[in-house]
Amino acid sequence: MSKNRPSHYTKGAPASRLRADSSASRPAASARKVRPSQRRRRQRRTAAFSIAAALVLVATVTLAFIGRSSSAGYKTGASDWSLPTLGGGPTVTLASLHGRPTVVNFFASWCQVCASELPVFARDAVALRGRVNVVEVNALETGNGVSFANRFNLFGDATSVLRDVGGAQGDGLFQSLGGSTSLPMTAFYGADGHLITTHIGGYDAATLAAQLRTLYGVAAPL
Repeated sequence: MSKNRPSHYTKGAPASRLRADSSASRPAASARKVRPSQRRRRQRRTAAFSIAAALVLVATVTLAFIGRSSSAGYKTGASDWSLPTLGGGPTVTLASLHGRPTVVNFFASWCQVCASELPVFARDAVALRGRVNVVEVNALETGNGVSFANRFNLFGDATSVLRDVGGAQGDGLFQSLGGSTSLPMTAFYGADGHLITTHIGGYDAATLAAQLRTLYGVAAPL
């Protein structure tokens, strides 16, 4: 007598093989066609990313080139600097100012506190001529530094008005002296060119006179 076979049995092919063959005949998910709209969105995203990356690269190279070219031939070390005159003119060095104390005040046209203190520095520069050097340095400028300096009559025999160079935005010396993004800042040098101290923030007539008296023993007008 023959044995009864299971009802699901198929001659010549085990059930497990049939299930495997049937699954293999189905199209794989990865092989499914991508809709044209999806393909276009992917292409736009890829193109946008490529453009953004290219713009970042161009900006980085441009800033590096500007920084190198604008600082060529000048020095921005805190104890040994040489800077061009703002608006064009001779280079001024720290070494050329040795023999008298030197006050270096940084300003920019966008700085409202600078606008308040510059008349005080300009007046003291005239009052202390021959005893203290007063140097104004235009740094971190985004506007018209020359026009701003003219507004306060900074260009004259008593004051040197210079332009900072190098750095990320015309602020090489400013950075060397510990500046970051805040203006104004003032550096005080001894007669030998040695840096005594720096001050971040503005001065009025009384506080600047007190600082000059403490550091240099000179009397400035109040």
